[in-house]
Amino acid sequence: MPVGGGSKKASKGRGRFLILGFTIALLTFSQAFTGIILTDLIVYRSCVVSLGTNYTSECSTTQKNDSGMKEMLLEAEVEPFASMIVMAKTLIESILSAVLSLFLGPWSDRGGRKPLLLAGFAGHTLMFGLLSLICSWDISPWYLVIPSIPGYISGGSGTVILAAMCYVSDTTTQKDRTMLMAWLQGSIFGGVVLGVFGGPIILNNCGYTTVFSIGAMCCATAILLVYFTIPESVKGATKVSQKNRLFEVALLKKLTTSITVKRYGFHRSVVWLVIFVFTTCAMIISAEMSIGFLFAKARLGWDVAQYSHFGGVGTLLNITALFGVPLLGAVPGISDTLLGILGLVSGLICSLTKALATETWHMYLSVLIGMFAGIVSPVMRSILSKSVPAEDIGTVLSLTGVLETLSPLVGAPLFTLIFSHYLPPIYPLPVFLLSSSLFALLIVCIVYTEVLMRRSRKQIYIAAPQKE
Repeated sequence: MPVGGGSKKASKGRGRFLILGFTIALLTFSQAFTGIILTDLIVYRSCVVSLGTNYTSECSTTQKNDSGMKEMLLEAEVEPFASMIVMAKTLIESILSAVLSLFLGPWSDRGGRKPLLLAGFAGHTLMFGLLSLICSWDISPWYLVIPSIPGYISGGSGTVILAAMCYVSDTTTQKDRTMLMAWLQGSIFGGVVLGVFGGPIILNNCGYTTVFSIGAMCCATAILLVYFTIPESVKGATKVSQKNRLFEVALLKKLTTSITVKRYGFHRSVVWLVIFVFTTCAMIISAEMSIGFLFAKARLGWDVAQYSHFGGVGTLLNITALFGVPLLGAVPGISDTLLGILGLVSGLICSLTKALATETWHMYLSVLIGMFAGIVSPVMRSILSKSVPAEDIGTVLSLTGVLETLSPLVGAPLFTLIFSHYLPPIYPLPVFLLSSSLFALLIVCIVYTEVLMRRSRKQIYIAAPQKE
């Protein structure tokens, strides 16, 4: 009888993680599904505003793949204005997400993970709902920025992913944690792939309103699934007093002391090294993406369609690698740090291959070799969750989320500057050699992390003192 009850409980627990991963996929699907479409709408509305409503028919050519001289001149006139709107939208979303994560992560350690999940999904439901209304009105494209405020005032997608990762940490054993972190990361990529390919199809057949309405319905479905099937993982989180203490300076102090206060059994070096690896890896990946199309266009003569196909293949390979993590983790002797080294070595060889690429098949070979680079993020989060106590998990993971959000602000300008000064046909390309060097440095950091972790296995953690 006990065996049967335990089996039933384990099965129910696995079902919750499947549902949680599905809701994350719904969110990332909605974002990818509407992202390119919203940019397309901004360009069209910018054209109408710049030239006037008498040129509506001419502005419609900016939404097609026309490459005539007239269309190219029109795009050159419109795109600077549209890029300002897109930049404003990106800044609002990034700043709101980063600032709020500093408070929401520490707060969730006592206020609960479920409120963060529900708030994040609700914000995106409202955002897509507003976009479905605004897109049917003939107004300035600047109004398309407004829905981002309610969408990210609750922390945005970063908050939802943070809460999901914390939920996994709260409710799983260390043995299963890496596998489930990889499952969540795979759900993120899966939603992105479906959204990127599905958005243009729905737009061509149904229009803008339908696209944004589908995004709203997906997020609303996620709210219902979380509300009725995902139980709270933090004890005492339903207290009203906890929910009214969100923006407290003490939360920022908790974030600082959780990784800086020295106490027996808590090895700050491990936490700092893992955060450094996580952030630097995220910076490399985002920075390479920022110059990826420019490189492929300059060296190989690719167009948007060819690069989109290449990106889709790379994402599918990343998903395959993520779902292979449970199989690798089940092999005796395969630790989290070894999986991290595998991912970093994969990224290093991928960058080297791109630096030496001269043919189309070289690029596809690079993403095949680099397919395991995507496992670094969930593995690092798993190591962090095992290196800090339960009451600090949300705090530390929120810090990594903020650094991940801000890392492109450092990486993208640096990589763009190097790329612009050493454009192809320079061979090999220095910008990818920089990536390879950084990956090599991160491998050294992971090896040293494993050494520190082996030294500290017999020590007991003592929580950091907190002042209420």
